[in-house]
Amino acid sequence: MHPFEHYLYVLECGDGSLYTGYTTDVAARVAAHQAGTGAKYTKSHAPVSLLAQARFHSKERAMSAEALFKQLPRDRKDALLAKAAEHPFEDVLCQELPGFGIDTAHEFACRSLSENIDAGYQAFQAKLIPSVKAKSIVGVRTPALRRIAKELARRDDVHAFTKALPHRLFEENQLHAFVIGCERDYDAAIELYDAFLPYVDNWATCDQLPTSVFAKRPADTLERVEAWLATDHCYTIRFGIGILMHHFMDERFEPRFLEMVARTRMPNTAEQPASKDDIYYVDMMRAWYLTEAMAKQERAALPYLERSGEDALLDEWTRRKAIQKSVESRRITDEMKDHLRACR
Repeated sequence: MHPFEHYLYVLECGDGSLYTGYTTDVAARVAAHQAGTGAKYTKSHAPVSLLAQARFHSKERAMSAEALFKQLPRDRKDALLAKAAEHPFEDVLCQELPGFGIDTAHEFACRSLSENIDAGYQAFQAKLIPSVKAKSIVGVRTPALRRIAKELARRDDVHAFTKALPHRLFEENQLHAFVIGCERDYDAAIELYDAFLPYVDNWATCDQLPTSVFAKRPADTLERVEAWLATDHCYTIRFGIGILMHHFMDERFEPRFLEMVARTRMPNTAEQPASKDDIYYVDMMRAWYLTEAMAKQERAALPYLERSGEDALLDEWTRRKAIQKSVESRRITDEMKDHLRACR
């Protein structure tokens, strides 16, 4: 099934009545109706023939068209079908179906994605993000996603898209992330983040969520970070650590932030077991944070990498990973790298 092919179709039954339905494969669906397995109504009103089909890019748009078309009186349906003989049926419906309108935010998003697919990039992305099902990745590059998101954010009905959670596709999540980044009002942005974060299911979307708005009110941001770190959702925790790393590592840095990250773990108990992937992606972000701290706040961060065993300030896996990443960093001096190697 192509993710951007959704159809309303209209059949004429043997007694002259009409049947309207939704499908992703018109030919297969018509064949099922003709074989008597498509629907009870068409089975008892055979034979059937296809009168018209309207292609849309989102399931929501196609099903909306189906519902509104079914409400029309027969003479109005016939008038629209007559026009479909000369014009694409989807165009006829957009222009003349009462209550349907020309476009929606979700249809715009899906149509725009379909116009920017790079099949080769899809395979590349699928390998980079193993926690996401490959079939939910269509392969749209980030520059195109950012451009589409800017247009989407300017629509009056953009909130219809941001409220349509969960999304089906990885790229829809990416669009959602970049749309949030277009929001300049702090309180409005926080509402969008809080609504979206529980549905983030991969490191790429999490790490590409824009964060510039958080610099406006650092005290309020710290409160949000503390709340996010206390959740049981992997990517909400990861995002919170990322905010500390991007906005509280320089002049706003406090040693207690290191303590916050050190004690933050993905909840994993008998009553609340966590997947290995979730634990990994949280701990990798913790190690990344420690590496950044070594580059910018060496004196405060060093004890977390030096101390092990009974004196450890950090779990051993994350400590060793942070050492590894610090040794690989170009911002750490050679002398410090030698010292860290000795701390392994």
